[in-house]
Amino acid sequence: MSSPTHPAKATPLPGAALPVAALLGAAKEAFAAEFDARIKASNMSALSLAHAHNVLRHLGNGPLRASAITDRCGVTKQAVSQQIAHLQRSGFVRALPDPDDQRARLIELTECGRAAQVMVKQLFADIERDWTKRIGKEQMAILREALATIGADHMPDSCS
Repeated sequence: MSSPTHPAKATPLPGAALPVAALLGAAKEAFAAEFDARIKASNMSALSLAHAHNVLRHLGNGPLRASAITDRCGVTKQAVSQQIAHLQRSGFVRALPDPDDQRARLIELTECGRAAQVMVKQLFADIERDWTKRIGKEQMAILREALATIGADHMPDSCS
């Protein structure tokens, strides 16, 4: 038992001495692993976190050209093109002629793609709820506030 003059030593958490960048990376990997496991167990197992992050979230307000998606998500044109092709083959998006430029195509969500967006948002909320249970409401509030403060100048324009 500890006393005011001799407090109990806290057991350091694994990784507590690591740089913040490593801890953020590990948390992101933990989130991705939980998301991937949950999506694989669903009826939308062809979807990945990368598809949701790089393509689907940008289509919530309507069709966009692939070039606009590339500009918004910060990955290469080739990566976005491959992801769009996969999402198209899987029935999440479709390509339509752009009425303003016959050489260009607009990418839009299908009904399945809209359902996928709903599922992705629900999975995000489920994982956050589970993490809140794991670390407590107060700690989650502190974590959210700290991350929002640190990333304030780099928040995405759209998380639809």
